[in-house]
Amino acid sequence: MSLLRPFFVVSSAALLAGCESVGDVVNKHRPAVQKVFGELQALAPKVKTLEPLTEAKVTTPTPLVLEGPGANAMFIYVEDLAKPGDALPVHLRTIDSLPLLQCGALLEKGQYFADNITRTKPSVVDSYLSDCARLRYALIIVEREFKQPELTLITKSFTSGLYRADVLVFDLTDGAFLGGYPMSAKNDDSVSLFDADPDHRKRLLSNLESTIFTALRDGARAAMPGSLPEKPK
Repeated sequence: MSLLRPFFVVSSAALLAGCESVGDVVNKHRPAVQKVFGELQALAPKVKTLEPLTEAKVTTPTPLVLEGPGANAMFIYVEDLAKPGDALPVHLRTIDSLPLLQCGALLEKGQYFADNITRTKPSVVDSYLSDCARLRYALIIVEREFKQPELTLITKSFTSGLYRADVLVFDLTDGAFLGGYPMSAKNDDSVSLFDADPDHRKRLLSNLESTIFTALRDGARAAMPGSLPEKPK
């Protein structure tokens, strides 16, 4: 009997968790996520007072982790602070900013961000909202310069685009500014353009978006060792 009782208790808990609806999961996390959203909103006026960064320097009181089960940080655009979860227009938005948008869409509509087709699953919703509720460090992306890549079709050559931004790190527990790092990205030196492609400029923008994603992450690795897994060698 003593061997069966622990198994019965664990199994019952698993069954109860499996019976939660998406609405149940959203309501369970709503207070904690809304608290985080309020803390993010309070950062907006602080960001406006900061001068552009000239060096990379970040000091955090506890480890900052951007990825994995213990993640407590997210990349967030300054444009998203006023109403976290709304996707205001930004140049070549990185996919690393999407978790916050997912949380906003789930709280407001009970659906995934920009997706009215995929059926929401309680386990996936729980994962998104748990990540937002656990958020402690906000890496605020403040764009400083953007230039579109320019294409010359006759010669199939292009002038690289440019993206420059500061990434400002804040502690949501007290709103403290912890430092940050400047980053920049441009197109790869060589980008494949195919004759059958109807929009070569879109391919160039996609390439620039990819290098922005990489530069943001490389900057985080350099300024905050351990924040992301090391790149494969």
